[in-house]
Amino acid sequence: MNTTPNLDSSPHSQVDSDTGSGSSLRQVVGSATAGTFVEYYDFAIYGAMAPIIAKTFFPNVAPAIALLSTFAVFALAFVARPLGGLVWGPVGDRIGRRRTLSLIIVTISVATVLIGLTPDYRTIGIAAPILLVVLRLAQGLSAGGEIAGAAIFIAEHAPNKRRGFLVSWLQVATTGALLSGVFVSAAVSSLLSEQEMNSWGWRIPFLLAGPIGVVGLYIRLKVDETPSFEEVKRKGREARNPLVTAMRGAGNLKEMGFAAAYYMPVLVSFYLLLTFMPTYLKSEMKFDTATSLSIIAVAGVIQLISVPIFGKLSDLIGRRMLLRFTTGAFILLTYPAFVLLNSGELALAIGGLTLLAIPTAAAQANNLTPALERFHTNVRFTASAATLGLLAALFGGTAPYVSTYLTTATGSPLAPGFYLMITILPSLIASFYVSETAKKPLLD
Repeated sequence: MNTTPNLDSSPHSQVDSDTGSGSSLRQVVGSATAGTFVEYYDFAIYGAMAPIIAKTFFPNVAPAIALLSTFAVFALAFVARPLGGLVWGPVGDRIGRRRTLSLIIVTISVATVLIGLTPDYRTIGIAAPILLVVLRLAQGLSAGGEIAGAAIFIAEHAPNKRRGFLVSWLQVATTGALLSGVFVSAAVSSLLSEQEMNSWGWRIPFLLAGPIGVVGLYIRLKVDETPSFEEVKRKGREARNPLVTAMRGAGNLKEMGFAAAYYMPVLVSFYLLLTFMPTYLKSEMKFDTATSLSIIAVAGVIQLISVPIFGKLSDLIGRRMLLRFTTGAFILLTYPAFVLLNSGELALAIGGLTLLAIPTAAAQANNLTPALERFHTNVRFTASAATLGLLAALFGGTAPYVSTYLTTATGSPLAPGFYLMITILPSLIASFYVSETAKKPLLD
């Protein structure tokens, strides 16, 4: 799937001449989105296949417990993300963005393929869920550096006035990957019988990550290192210990807090919308699998189209103003969205999910760029990845589990919506205190 914008015809199709970069913006955006696509494709197929994975790896417990166990394993990958950010962030600040991102895409692809090759519980017993956990942890370690590093790679190549728009294409890749995962899962489900799906068909989407990863690695190896990192390296200003440097003093810690305010609105909403919802629509709303995935697909397409529009808007009106709009829209629209979802009517369910998709797209477009803009080049990868990894572990990866638990514990299908609104409030408050970074040069 081609998720890169048409940049070569632009007067900025080459990065500013004083950067010394020979890669076009199309190459830069394409190489960055390639690995991000692989990462989020995996999350999509895991969410879509969760009911089958539950039966395959946790067959000896009640269905609700098996599903909770499956989402718990999903969350484990996010528990590993802070550690991944602490590992890959300093590596990226020491050896460069390009080489680090190439290593990451290899690790993600291999781990995803191995999940597709792992024997089930009936074949190897307890070793099956253990292997699933290990591979999910490997994915989480890699994901801890992927999207933050890819965003930095684009941002350090991009002109100041177009940075938000260009980096937003990473989120087009994430949504496109999730939609691709949903489409692949739906296609395999429709072509195979239920017995074939439970036996071996669920593995096909995971195995497809192999060739996708090879293509992504090839693209990443064809582009230049970022001008910002090359300049820091030329001047000998690399941080000897980026993690210590990033955590030293109140300044960086304060900026990490403001970065968190931009990250938070997208974490619960994104995974609620495109990972938890397939199961929610099927188990709570009683839609069949094909209908549930179709509803997700419609909302996902709207989301995919909206992201670069909001990315451009972030360059025009600023990061703070868009953050206020996003958080306000979530608080106003989430409750009516869940009421429509719970109507049981297909058209109303699509409308409800669309109400969630639009502010989610705005949050996607306006989180990576304003977060990385707050840090100096020599610790940018470390500080961005560590902050995002910690929040993703606490709120993103746990969103399906918490939502499933709240729905079960309260008996209310509206519970996930209230949880989403609560997580949005701190960002709304922070939007009135954070400084503006749009159109300004990156910190050197």
